[in-house]
Amino acid sequence: MARKFLTVLILLAGILVAFSNSSALERPDVEFNIFQFPKNMIPRVDGDSSDWDIVGNEYTYRTDQLDGTRGGHAGEIDTTDIDVSVKVGWVKGLNRLYFLYEAYDDYWDFGIFDENAVIRGRGYQNDIFEICVDADLSGGPFILNPQIEDKVEGHSRFAGVHAQNYHIFTPPINNQWCLVWGCQPWIAEFPWANYEYSYDFKPTESGYLTLEFWITPFDYASYEGPDHSVISELVEDTIIGISWAILDFDHGKKDGPGNSNLAHNRDSVKDASALCTFRLMPLEERFLPVLKAGWSFEIVDADRKLFYFKDESIGNIIEWVWHFGDGETSNERNPLHQYKQRGFHYTVWLDVKDGDGSSRHSKHWDVIIR
Repeated sequence: MARKFLTVLILLAGILVAFSNSSALERPDVEFNIFQFPKNMIPRVDGDSSDWDIVGNEYTYRTDQLDGTRGGHAGEIDTTDIDVSVKVGWVKGLNRLYFLYEAYDDYWDFGIFDENAVIRGRGYQNDIFEICVDADLSGGPFILNPQIEDKVEGHSRFAGVHAQNYHIFTPPINNQWCLVWGCQPWIAEFPWANYEYSYDFKPTESGYLTLEFWITPFDYASYEGPDHSVISELVEDTIIGISWAILDFDHGKKDGPGNSNLAHNRDSVKDASALCTFRLMPLEERFLPVLKAGWSFEIVDADRKLFYFKDESIGNIIEWVWHFGDGETSNERNPLHQYKQRGFHYTVWLDVKDGDGSSRHSKHWDVIIR
């Protein structure tokens, strides 16, 4: 296990050294926001968008945010042809990104399976919602590595490893829901992803589609599978890189601009430095209690029986009183405490006050002294 972890660190270090100048993101004048869902209001992936009604318009990104490009040239987006809305969410403590994709198309193109195209290596000719994620802002190319001459070797060792590209079929028929442009197709499978569609149209018809899904971003997504990979840690009020593109096909050919993308740069599908800035937003005040005690702890030194207690209370707190379960107390906000006796029946609690009231949070038998 230690050897696997060391290998991952070496590979990550190589990627970071190779592309150390890639921290800048596209559209630097714009910062997009990722809505934080309360833990008791996590969206259910069932194709019903009502769970997202609590998400405000300021988190909704529509067709007017996209730039239609084809061959690198700007093109106008006709919203009578294709019109989309995207919301992104997260839940603190879960390393997942939730998406709600709603779209109208005047010609839904899906279900095409061209054997000749497949033989030539072209795996799709259907409408697609393409998203790219770089959760640790490693930046730089993430599909093609010019330092690896052998294409198969380069794909299996590099493509999608430090940032991921998902080609999501809208909708799929007789195929997987998502084509991963990378060497790790398993990232689009449960328990690393989940999805559900809702629509009422047939191929070639017009209509509205709703897609709910979530994905797991990876700092290192290995060809060899999840046991050799490193999940990205999503941290409140930090920045990650995301972009998306709409691939609109009509009659098996790209329609209009063909590739309408959020970054206004077609390189965003293969270069993480061309993604957009997205912030993992804190929980909105309307979901927070006025006062609520909360805390966690860490073992600093088990041999010395030394523990660190961290205040995680909510509110304008002016007083903290810790009770460590051994008769000792502290008024520090985040105290260190050294126990004298071994045991596992300690009950620790924290009392907090805000001037108008008080709140208590206790944990029974969580603190174990060996």
